Amino acid sequence: MTAPGWRLVAVLGGALAAAAAAPALSAQDAPGTGDEFDSSTFDQAVQQGTQDEQKAKLETQFGGSFLYDTSVVTTAAFDGYGAAGSFSGKAFVKVTIPDTASLYLAYNFSKNLYQGAAGTVPGAALGPAGPILSQPAGDLYGASYALAEFYAGMDIARAVFLRVGNQLLAWGPSIIWTPVDFVNLAHVNPLSPLDLRVGKPGIRATVPLGVSNLFVFADLSQTVTPTGAGGALVVNDPVRTSALAARWDLTVAGVELAVTGLTGFREQSRAGFDFSGRLLGFDVYGEAAATIPTASASFTWATSAGLQRTLGELSYWSVAAELYYDSSGTSDITSYPVRAAAQSFDPFYLGQWYTYAALTRSHAGMDGVSVSLAGFADWSDGSFLAQLSTSVDVPRLPPFTIAVDWSGGGTGKAFTYLVGNNSLTLELQVKASF
Repeated sequence: MTAPGWRLVAVLGGALAAAAAAPALSAQDAPGTGDEFDSSTFDQAVQQGTQDEQKAKLETQFGGSFLYDTSVVTTAAFDGYGAAGSFSGKAFVKVTIPDTASLYLAYNFSKNLYQGAAGTVPGAALGPAGPILSQPAGDLYGASYALAEFYAGMDIARAVFLRVGNQLLAWGPSIIWTPVDFVNLAHVNPLSPLDLRVGKPGIRATVPLGVSNLFVFADLSQTVTPTGAGGALVVNDPVRTSALAARWDLTVAGVELAVTGLTGFREQSRAGFDFSGRLLGFDVYGEAAATIPTASASFTWATSAGLQRTLGELSYWSVAAELYYDSSGTSDITSYPVRAAAQSFDPFYLGQWYTYAALTRSHAGMDGVSVSLAGFADWSDGSFLAQLSTSVDVPRLPPFTIAVDWSGGGTGKAFTYLVGNNSLTLELQVKASF
């Protein structure tokens, strides 16, 4: 290369170097500019990184409840008995991504520990090979498991909250009888300290509306059914087999009001109303529900109303009562064996008229000890269940309840079909939760 060529390269190189150095020099000389390695800048970067890490961090919760139940039932003449012991419970895990989504899984389980019977067994019929128990024998070497709930939860702009999967719904304020509970597969057992029901598959949307809330549930439980040959699963048209339930609640002057409805191509439409509030020192509540008549289904309705209140200066005493009526109930006890064979026998939902009353004393001698006297009556068939129980929840002891039940009113009726007329039951329940 000639000398002029080398001089041109040198000039261009110097110009580029000066241009690259100029911004750095001006940044050093300019007043008020920050150092890219300044400590505040570093702290902000660390803080932002921590926030991002927290958002991405999973939150995991484990929990559950376990129940040991043992009971013995005998006749009024003490000429026979039946006994059983079991272990049951519910365990769950919930995984949450903060401000994003959550996943909830819960399983029920039960294990028969022992069973025994001798003499005139309460609630049993005499067969050619001996007594036929109304509560059949259970496997002592296995355990049963059932998916209780399994759903994913998420929200849309914090305005609509979705829950997709198998789930239980808690609609209605009643404690014993729940007419507006349209969706769940089974009613709550008021005598069980654990809710071991299983949820339905579906999609639930919750929309907060200020002083009110809107709940919508798409019931997908009939989209797949065991209606094929030999009980094979069949996939159905979701438009024809899905049902839609909705509930809207509103609080007015301290009273919570709600309307509920359900409809579907293969469902008899239903409508319900419920309320809860305070009146003259009592907590009062009520529900009413009705089915919409069709060409193939008649009109039916059911209602419940209840109250409860604590008494005394220290509120150690409490009273509760509830009334239930169901127009579709019956007093025909000859239908009970059919229901029992179909595993649809529920002593609390057989008759037309029911009542419940309870008196409870807490702090019975010491903190953590309570005594309760309760009674249930099916006025349609004249049967009843009276229960005296003591619950103990004190330090260094697992919480437990001892109850004595008296069932009467006649043989083969709602509260005597499974245990016999004028039978006595002694039951011990030990419950632990974590």
